[in-house]
Amino acid sequence: MNNTRELLEERKALREDLLAGKKPKRVLAYPRFTLEAGCGLTGTNLMEAHYNTEQREKAYDGICKTFYSDTLPIRDTRYPGTYQLLGAKNWILASGGAVQHPEIETMRAEEYDEFIAAPCGVILEKFLPRVCTALEGDPVNRGLTLAAAFGDYCNQERAQALICEGLNRKYGYCAGFITNQRILAPFDFLADQLRGFKSITMDIRRVPDKIKAALEVITPLMIKMASPAVRRPGLISLIPLHLAPFINMKQFEELYWPSLEKTVVELDRRGVACMLQVEQDCTRYAEYFARLPASTLFMIESGDPARFTETLGKDHVFGGFYDPTITLTRGTEECIDEAKRLLEICMKSDHAYFIFDRVVMDIKSVNVSRLRAVLEWVRDNAEY
Repeated sequence: MNNTRELLEERKALREDLLAGKKPKRVLAYPRFTLEAGCGLTGTNLMEAHYNTEQREKAYDGICKTFYSDTLPIRDTRYPGTYQLLGAKNWILASGGAVQHPEIETMRAEEYDEFIAAPCGVILEKFLPRVCTALEGDPVNRGLTLAAAFGDYCNQERAQALICEGLNRKYGYCAGFITNQRILAPFDFLADQLRGFKSITMDIRRVPDKIKAALEVITPLMIKMASPAVRRPGLISLIPLHLAPFINMKQFEELYWPSLEKTVVELDRRGVACMLQVEQDCTRYAEYFARLPASTLFMIESGDPARFTETLGKDHVFGGFYDPTITLTRGTEECIDEAKRLLEICMKSDHAYFIFDRVVMDIKSVNVSRLRAVLEWVRDNAEY
């Protein structure tokens, strides 16, 4: 117990130093795995784990026992029971148990003006019933269905919290870097949840002014979602950046960036930091990201680590770049050497932490023993 308590204090100090802009004693290890990976590792049935707390905890604990981490390395954020109660089309349960986000078009091209005029009303009255078939009925039944789905979601969140709290105590984990409501970049909300990838790419060329107007009304919604009713210190919201890699610099500057920057800046003013999950290679946007408040953190999938270190590394906490799938094709020492190479670059800044380039979803996509060796090397050798 004493060792666990000492480890917790060490990890808390690492995290607090990073967030305060101080040089930590060593690099904080922050690997991420999904429920699917945990089930694959422990031989747990994924479909059962979605609905059975004991099975879910078994999958979580398997990851914790196997891989070193300074924070809880696994967490499930999609509850299929809630989506099934709603009859959701935007998040569906595949036959193998994975929760998937198919391409959808919730808002039609001719509905921009209606949405811009009254976004909340249109979402509630038109778009939600369109994407959630169980909400197509009369207002009374719609309200009952929403209440049932929200109740299921709250129950799942409570069960999840109990599992996580127990594992945090058992393994002495410090808090992670996501401690508040997850939201989307305003452009990604429009593209992912309303128009769909195919339609938004046409809208960019045909009706850029309508996109700008839509983003003006979406931005306050995203800010409100991440703003707690009662402010408390240490809140960090995740914002994954989905469409940024697929657009050119002019489109990024005119359509994507202004609403994202406004969201992050306003949340910082309200005491909420943002963790940007930078998907694919967004090196060309590094200087833009560096303009965001110093409270902003970054998970970076790929790109030029030297350039990100030179830009973000001056003021911002950042990590990423390490591809865990290389453990399938390289020996243990080669996998460790790659981690060493990346950290030698990133640790030229005092604000770097170690994280995979993306979450491990399929345990078969990595070599367990080699990846474990990499994380243990980071723990034992990556000192500032």
